[in-house]
Amino acid sequence: MGTRTRPFGSPRNVALALVVLAAAAMVWARATFSDRFFLSPESAALTSADVRIQFWYGPTQAFGQKGNPQRWINVLGNIQPAEEVRRATFSVNGGQPRTLALGGDLHRLALAGDFNAELSWDDVDPGENVVTVEATLRNGAVAREDLTLVVGKGNSLPLPHRIDFSELENLQDEVQVVDGHWRLDPDGIRTTQRYYDRVLSFGDTTWTDYEVSVRLTVHDFTPPEPSPPTFNVTHFGVAMRWRGHHADGLQPSQQWGPLGAQGELLVKTSPDSARWRILFDQAQEKPPLYSEKRNTLPIGQPIRIKTQVVTLPDGRSRYRFKQWTDGQPEPSDWDVEGFEADDYSSGSVCLVPHHTDVTIHEVRVEPVSRVERTPRE
Repeated sequence: MGTRTRPFGSPRNVALALVVLAAAAMVWARATFSDRFFLSPESAALTSADVRIQFWYGPTQAFGQKGNPQRWINVLGNIQPAEEVRRATFSVNGGQPRTLALGGDLHRLALAGDFNAELSWDDVDPGENVVTVEATLRNGAVAREDLTLVVGKGNSLPLPHRIDFSELENLQDEVQVVDGHWRLDPDGIRTTQRYYDRVLSFGDTTWTDYEVSVRLTVHDFTPPEPSPPTFNVTHFGVAMRWRGHHADGLQPSQQWGPLGAQGELLVKTSPDSARWRILFDQAQEKPPLYSEKRNTLPIGQPIRIKTQVVTLPDGRSRYRFKQWTDGQPEPSDWDVEGFEADDYSSGSVCLVPHHTDVTIHEVRVEPVSRVERTPRE
């Protein structure tokens, strides 16, 4: 025996469909009425010319010319006046518009009006592409802005590699900004907000075993609290074997793991008690590993950080991290060392300030020799 079904065109189903359509029409009418007829005179008078759609890193941006550091291309910026935007979208090469989320969201979008259009490499063609961001105001006015995206596909970046941020004229000549608004200063690149992960990614997802050396200055930090936006964490981190956020249905995606591993130099209320921890991924069954040593983090003075990842003969990955004051001898021992089985075999590098105000001066990445692969447990 089967389940008996009612034909779609039966009187009962037709009546039900009419009720659903009427309810939807009422919701639409209420929203439209609210938007159009309860506006202040200033809001009602706004036109598309009053809307500012800003692409933080210029009207022409390049991706993929020096390797492929992750699975996404991120186009970042801000729309103002954010409180007047009813809907925002983005499209690529005249394709179907997609919803564009606006901040703040206590995660990747810091301030009101911030956006992060997340594009797959399959969305774009080699050479020039056009990304269109559109904002519809509450009064119905529509503003659009185009960005030229110059895409290189199939390029790799060999090691060793060095970036002196004080010498850059265009940030995207060397790195891809995954998150946040950064600015180039005479002595490096600096975050403009202390907020959730401000991320620079560079290198190539084919990089396997390597050592990262970073020279930076921590100017200030937001002491961690259990409540948002810090969620009890403030740090400067270095992620290795990075492949990009995982698609999770959000825009932009928020799931940062699994990845290789991220070392985070944690800061509490006092910079004299900084401490390393290693996050291997987002899986709860792999808890973070904390160093026993406490570090001194001199505020306003340059420091050096060194990290390392190698694949050992037994197949595990070994991650190492250490920090010291610039101008002092490099410590021979690592501050923390952790091991991971079933790890990603390769991936790029991310520099990740989280609720810290930092200037990154220089970064160097070198391949790790076989001599360095002997495990010490």
